[in-house]
Amino acid sequence: MNNLAQRTVSGFILAAIMVCACLLGPLFPVLGAFAIGWTMHEYYSMAYGHSGDFIPERILAVFSALTVFGLLNFILRGMLDARFLVLALLPVLAMMIVPVWMKDHSRHTRIAHVYTGLVCIGLPLSILPLLTLSTGKHDGWLLLCIIAVIWLSDVGAYALGTALGQRPGAKKLAPAISPKKSWWGLAGAVIAGAAVSVGLYYLGIFKLPLVHCIAVGMLSSAFGVLGDLVESMFKRDFGFKDSGNLIPGHGGLYDRLDSLIVAVPAITAYLVLFGLL
Repeated sequence: MNNLAQRTVSGFILAAIMVCACLLGPLFPVLGAFAIGWTMHEYYSMAYGHSGDFIPERILAVFSALTVFGLLNFILRGMLDARFLVLALLPVLAMMIVPVWMKDHSRHTRIAHVYTGLVCIGLPLSILPLLTLSTGKHDGWLLLCIIAVIWLSDVGAYALGTALGQRPGAKKLAPAISPKKSWWGLAGAVIAGAAVSVGLYYLGIFKLPLVHCIAVGMLSSAFGVLGDLVESMFKRDFGFKDSGNLIPGHGGLYDRLDSLIVAVPAITAYLVLFGLL
């Protein structure tokens, strides 16, 4: 199978899994937990290599993010009181204390990677239940719309970025991280995101007021581009082209979720500020 066919098949399967995860309530916690654990695993594999596969701090960081994710699922379903969310602090506390008794003290300067994986990857994904369980019952249409906007806005980014962003003198977005990304590409993504959101609104899928659909679409697209740059920054620093090889033709799971990871906190903050969650 050639690379294009491989990418097409893998992309179709991934899209089908995403749709099922968003729309099938019982499947969402399972796939959500897997996404958190595996994307953090890919980041730590880049940061540490195989030498850090089983260090306690890394395991505790993943456990902390999964604890937040699990507790939010129970709390938003009305099965637990919100005060139990403080339990997620316990593995974070353990992350600070455990290294004191470790025999190998040479890696303590790298503990920043443990917290980076938790804060920049684990926690943004762990708050996904805020977008799917705001009514107390699972409703994944909002999240699915956000994912669709992010993926389809890539078309606008590519089109405008290629047409105008590669001309001599065109301003690059972050040339030290991604020499090809331009401000024109960002503008194309935002325009496409707004257009896709309007389309989803009139199809009856995006169930926010139109002005907020457009705002969420623009935020999703803009922060999606920034999420891609954040991962590119990590990969450049660690010397990797892809975060992994889980998805044939696409690389790792982090490569596919990088945009969503940064967009989710921004969108959640917007929706909360405007009383939409």
